[in-house]
Amino acid sequence: MLTLARAVSFALLALSLFTFVHANPAARRAATNAERLARGLAPARPRKLYSGTRTNVARAAPSGVAGTVQTGSIGIYPAGTSVFRKRDEPLGWLGAYGVVTTTGSSWQYQYSIPASIDNAVELDHPGTPYRLSGVAIRSGPQVTLGHGNTVYLELQNSRAHTPAGSAASTYVYDTYAIGYAQTTIFRVASNGKVSVNWVNPDGAIPTQYIVKSGSNLYVTGDVAALQTQLGDSTELTLVDLYLDVSE
Repeated sequence: MLTLARAVSFALLALSLFTFVHANPAARRAATNAERLARGLAPARPRKLYSGTRTNVARAAPSGVAGTVQTGSIGIYPAGTSVFRKRDEPLGWLGAYGVVTTTGSSWQYQYSIPASIDNAVELDHPGTPYRLSGVAIRSGPQVTLGHGNTVYLELQNSRAHTPAGSAASTYVYDTYAIGYAQTTIFRVASNGKVSVNWVNPDGAIPTQYIVKSGSNLYVTGDVAALQTQLGDSTELTLVDLYLDVSE
């Protein structure tokens, strides 16, 4: 009689476990893996693999209401880097004198979202008279960029100001910059990508490339022509800039 009672109890316990496992997917997988391990097999592959993409994405400047002020550091990335880049991928950040390798040395920049992302903006350094500028340091006031042209710019911080769309440049002799500058030449896409749009004396805006060499950031219309100016042994890296908005 005792043996029969034990058999009935064991049957009820097994039935309860069977019901629980089939009602609970996690438990069912655990039980399945236990059975696999008991047979000397490896655990089953998880049904959903973890992806760190979302937690490692640097927050880019969002699209928003015109007039909203956005503030953040400017990260420097290899050209063609996806917007879903990881935070440990930057080649550096923009600082007072050019490229820096730590966020603690980087400068913050801010701008007001324009009515259209096609509109050029200034990137100001908050609380100071300085702003990011395109500066031609080896040229006269007629600064022309383009294919086959050896003239180039450096991205430097200056106290200059030129209006959007202006083909004129202004001479600066400043703490961080010396040369002919334009300032309202930056466009910030909805994903935070920053492009440079220097205006030539004839009003044209040529294709422009951003190039890193050491701690300098150059802007040119012809990378090969820039190489001839800086020397064949100078290492040049095409880069993209992204404004990473502060939380």
